[in-house]
Amino acid sequence: MSVGAPNRESVRWKVFGGILLLCAAGAALWAVRPWADSFMTARVTLSTDEAGIVSEQTARLLFSETSDSRPVANMDLDLSQWEGQLVRLDIGGKVARRKLPEGRTGEIACAAELSDASGNRPIEFVGWQRGSKIGLHLGPVGTQAFELPGSDERRFAFTLGESLWRVIRVPPEGSIRLWLRPACSNDLPGRPEPVSPSAPTDGELVALPWPTKDEERPDIFVYVVDALRADHLGCYGYERGTSPNIDVFAPDATLFEQAMTLATWTKPAVASMLTGLYPTVHRAMHESDVLEEWPRLLSEMLRDAGYATLCVTANPQIAQHAGFGQGYDEFVLADPPVAAVVTGHAQRFLAKHDPEQPVFLYLHTMEPHEPYAPRLEDLRLFDRGFGGKYAGPVAWMHDVNPVRPGLSEEDYQHLIDLYDAEVLAADRGFAEFLSILRRAGRFDNALVIFTADHGESFGEHATWGHGYTLNKQELHVPLVVRFPDGAFAGATVGDRVSLLDLTPTVLATAGVQPNLPYRISGVNLGQTIRGGHGTSNRRIYGEVAFWDSNDLDLVGIIDEDGYKRVVDVSVLPRETAAKESLGLWNTRADPNEQVNLSEQLPVRAAYGEQLMAEWLLAQRDWRERLTTGRPPQVRLTPELHEKLKALGYLGGPQ
Repeated sequence: MSVGAPNRESVRWKVFGGILLLCAAGAALWAVRPWADSFMTARVTLSTDEAGIVSEQTARLLFSETSDSRPVANMDLDLSQWEGQLVRLDIGGKVARRKLPEGRTGEIACAAELSDASGNRPIEFVGWQRGSKIGLHLGPVGTQAFELPGSDERRFAFTLGESLWRVIRVPPEGSIRLWLRPACSNDLPGRPEPVSPSAPTDGELVALPWPTKDEERPDIFVYVVDALRADHLGCYGYERGTSPNIDVFAPDATLFEQAMTLATWTKPAVASMLTGLYPTVHRAMHESDVLEEWPRLLSEMLRDAGYATLCVTANPQIAQHAGFGQGYDEFVLADPPVAAVVTGHAQRFLAKHDPEQPVFLYLHTMEPHEPYAPRLEDLRLFDRGFGGKYAGPVAWMHDVNPVRPGLSEEDYQHLIDLYDAEVLAADRGFAEFLSILRRAGRFDNALVIFTADHGESFGEHATWGHGYTLNKQELHVPLVVRFPDGAFAGATVGDRVSLLDLTPTVLATAGVQPNLPYRISGVNLGQTIRGGHGTSNRRIYGEVAFWDSNDLDLVGIIDEDGYKRVVDVSVLPRETAAKESLGLWNTRADPNEQVNLSEQLPVRAAYGEQLMAEWLLAQRDWRERLTTGRPPQVRLTPELHEKLKALGYLGGPQ
């Protein structure tokens, strides 16, 4: 026998042994087949904007659908190398029967926990319910996450046929532990419950007595100029001489460089300003909506504290028929709707009241709201002679589509000349109001708030007018506040603030703590000036509903890093905003929002959507705890109908 030749007997036994092993394996597989008729394959990825997918892991489970329990796979993810960054966690894959490897018989359910040096806390996936009581249709916003019933130990979430995801800002020493389990069709309820995260709303009422002379409560004056862009005032850097009197007032007050409205047309913006509630909560969102009685207006809170109250408005949207008359001793709809009439009513009110009684006045003027019709002597100061298609009479403005209006550059320049001339008229009206306060002895111990309800677009983001975007031109408003006895005079605040802050600021300044069944959002601007409220990285939210057929159209957020995300959540795709007004912008590097980063920074864009979904759910929960159903609808008299039509309403928000 040659060296190395195989032993025939040995080979025979090896072959026989192999056959026995194959038979045993087949028998074992046949034995386990009844309880391993299904499988789950889970794919977990981590991704960042800088590097794309940075980690990918898989887990596979065999199980039986008829078993009383489902197996669970654990997975640990170390996040420490991405400390401080936004990381997106995606959980995907499929659950199917082994005989149908291409099919799908269930979903992957996940429970997750984030750990860092401070301990462990659950990761909440964001969910919502389509057709909810406030009718939210949240198209691309957040994760459509549902809660798996019967999981007592941990809260498992799943989504239907998609990736379950969450964006996390990685803390020091951060890590994630996942529990993954199959959820078969017979495990899933017919109408699954959405995950409702416990995300709190930002801010709350801080009402502190204000130290005033002889402990007297200060007078309160809120002066609103409709449709006034912040960047068309000299104190905000404009060079056309539109605001000489406001520019003189600003150095003796506090100027807020980054004040944002809540919505970009009058009714929802002012309702939020005077209630301290977001539009999704008070729900005065459409032309036909009436502000309900349950939200307490600032006028009611101050009148209960002993203030005499007056509202004079030149805008019929802010009127008694729309629910804004609550809490006023006198309510006047100015006719004609010009600043001189508004300030004249204020002067008469102050003249007939005891100078010892504190007063609250809300004044709402219309210049420079369209249709722009300035005095000729004002227009001559700004008219640059542009002869666009629509130069001349202003009646054509009512017929222009605000989304993609088709105006030329010369048309826009002509509109700006008309608009600036009206800003000058608004400036004159405010100067007269300040003169009235001084003559009445009501200026020194007074809180005077000068602001606007929204701004105006002149072709930016393919839009003209207002109410159809959440971009800077419409969202950024002037806010100049003179505190009693000139406190904080000359201060300039660069932190982001919101018109939601007006109610808590007024209450804190007046030392009034109302007894409310809900919490007011926003912060006291006095504390912001002192730098004690941590608002430098504050998140700012905005929303707008401009189509009557939709409960909500646009949602936007400026996050803590200054990135702005705006999405369209309209139900009807034919009624949408201009695509140029939707996206992601770095407002610090690109303040005019020109470079859309949504494709370049998908994790940051998803983070904004996630924050919006959490916020909208929190607002929905607030409203459902306070009231049900939609607000009542406006019933217009023929006279009011004509007034609204003349101002460009009854065809779109203004």
